[in-house]
Amino acid sequence: MQVNVSRVSPVEVSLRVSLPADRVSAALDRAYNEVGREAQLRGFRKGKVPRNVLKQVYGPQVTSDVLRRLIDETLPGAISAEKLEVIGQPRVEPEGDLADIANWVYTAHVEVRPEIAAIDLGKLALTRNLYPVAETALGEALERRRNENATLRTPESPRASVTTDSVTFDLKVSVDGAERAEFGAEGRTVEIGSGLLITELNDGLIGLEVGGKKDISVTFPETHARKELAGKTAVFHVTVTAIQEKVLPNLDDDFAKDLGEESLDGLKAKITAQLEQAAKERSDEELRNDAVEALVAQNPVSVPPSLVTQVLAQLQQEMVREARIRGIAPEGISDELKSEAESRVKAGLLLTEIAKVNGIQVTDADLNARMEEIAKETGRAVQRVRVEYREPQKRDMLIGAVLEDKVVALVLSKAAVTEKTAEAGK
Repeated sequence: MQVNVSRVSPVEVSLRVSLPADRVSAALDRAYNEVGREAQLRGFRKGKVPRNVLKQVYGPQVTSDVLRRLIDETLPGAISAEKLEVIGQPRVEPEGDLADIANWVYTAHVEVRPEIAAIDLGKLALTRNLYPVAETALGEALERRRNENATLRTPESPRASVTTDSVTFDLKVSVDGAERAEFGAEGRTVEIGSGLLITELNDGLIGLEVGGKKDISVTFPETHARKELAGKTAVFHVTVTAIQEKVLPNLDDDFAKDLGEESLDGLKAKITAQLEQAAKERSDEELRNDAVEALVAQNPVSVPPSLVTQVLAQLQQEMVREARIRGIAPEGISDELKSEAESRVKAGLLLTEIAKVNGIQVTDADLNARMEEIAKETGRAVQRVRVEYREPQKRDMLIGAVLEDKVVALVLSKAAVTEKTAEAGK
């Protein structure tokens, strides 16, 4: 078997493989013998059909099967002998007249991992943004806790609804003049201003008393996710059946004890620590992203098209999910999305190269530590987390995430990092 290799591009290689005539002949003989044992043709007994007749009837199929089998047998060895790091599935094309067993040739086009020049991590210059906790942040956090632990009560005197009230209402919806029962509801309760209702409906509920009725007109955009509503006008017929006002707990030691702290000062200290931790995590995440972006910008690398296609498909799926959550129609693939996919592939190739050059590996201890972190963050038993990550695909994803963290940590340890304090509250 002869193999001629030519590099088409930094990420594509062609292997022209010439198969020995004796190997082709032996493979064809075996194939025709297998077909002949089962062939049933008029005028011949089973297993007694002459080779020339079999060739006339089954020739193209036998030739195709044998070629595919020989490719499966020889291509992996050719790739291994050339020490190619192949990405994706090879594209194989037969060459010449396959009727001539002395000249069976095929060409395999394969994407390969590009050669990456030496990466000098010391050239990376980064800025870490430090985010001080604003003086108002603690008060805002305490107010959120009060709102989260508020109780509801019916107002002592009947009154119209205001923002923050919880309103119970019946709803009928008509679209283009026809009632749509599937969009209606009875006894629905929602807090005004919570963001759970579309703006027109939320604002229309303000100022209504119990028993009050109102027709609220809404025109949906052409890009609305539900096609039956896109570009149409709907009328929401609302009848308020109950109003409850929010009662906030007093900001005192009793409130703190209800939240598991010994005193209000203890609660404030805990929230302050949480705010400071969140600020640090924001700083860490930004620095990490900046490091990867700088790495990509300073180290040009060719990208295999198949990897870009895979990442682009993942980004598109994420975009579709987000669009559905927001209730809008997903957009098509933009140039920005393609650029993001290419950047992610470049980052992955560079980080993998850094791990390879520096001998960075993921150990069982690394995985156990990460699973313990996941268990702590999610409040699940670590044993359940370990069982979950026995699934091969999830385990591979976890290994990839841990490896990336270790590589980025090395990058940051080698880079020149200066610090800058951001304006409080930004």
